[in-house]
Amino acid sequence: MEKRTTGQKTLMWVVFALFIIYAITLLFPFCWCLLNSFKSRGDFNFNIWGLPQEWYFENWVNCFNLSHNGVNILGMFGNSIIYMVGCTTVSMLSCSVTAYVISKYKFFGRSAFYTTAIVLMMIPTTGSMAATYRLYNTLGFYNTYWGIIVTSCGGFGMGFVLLYGFFRNLSWSYAEAALVDGAGHFRIFFQIMLPQALPALGAVGIMQCIGIWNDYFTIYMYAPEKVTIAYGLQNLVTQTDYGKVSYPELFAVMIISIIPVVAVFAIFQNKIMDNTFAGGIKG
Repeated sequence: MEKRTTGQKTLMWVVFALFIIYAITLLFPFCWCLLNSFKSRGDFNFNIWGLPQEWYFENWVNCFNLSHNGVNILGMFGNSIIYMVGCTTVSMLSCSVTAYVISKYKFFGRSAFYTTAIVLMMIPTTGSMAATYRLYNTLGFYNTYWGIIVTSCGGFGMGFVLLYGFFRNLSWSYAEAALVDGAGHFRIFFQIMLPQALPALGAVGIMQCIGIWNDYFTIYMYAPEKVTIAYGLQNLVTQTDYGKVSYPELFAVMIISIIPVVAVFAIFQNKIMDNTFAGGIKG
């Protein structure tokens, strides 16, 4: 084994120290919120950096009574779950179909579709907000669950890019054998090709779930009455300015809201990284 030089060792320790500092900057806000969630309002206002003078567990009970637009914390969690399940399901289905067709079938303009999908990811969506808002109102999608779920059927985005790379590297020999036996294209996709893509679909689904759970802007613009936890937290922050909500209660809600995301990522982080690398590099 080749020995590292003094310069390489120094560089390694410098990089290691930088990563340690970066990790501390990520963990510090979480630990600070957790600590202050056990303080009373007066204790927090007196000293925001110190330990709680008396551990006040009532914040974790009272926080479930907080609400926005008549929706309490449990309702916000329920709305977030509805959007997460619905949007993830239709988005994965549309992305998988689009990626499969473009990667496995030869037709005029196939390369243009892929290029267009990549270019569209680079364009900010701010310019289309007015037209999208008008479309929601025209179709009766505004302030509805179905409006947000249906508009998740775009078929493109990061999910398409990852699945395109995965499908492109799947062997076509199984599909050819099925065609010889008389199987149709739909049957080949759902019974042969799609099951082979389950690892990539799992990674895409997990990332979609996390993104939808943290989505604030979409709900704010197109379904403000269907308050999700991400949208509700932002409004609870504004209520602290008027004394309606105490910061310790808000911190308790914040900790509760990130537990599902942290748990999902911690459990499936290897699957996310492995399949993201496979889909992104090999494609």
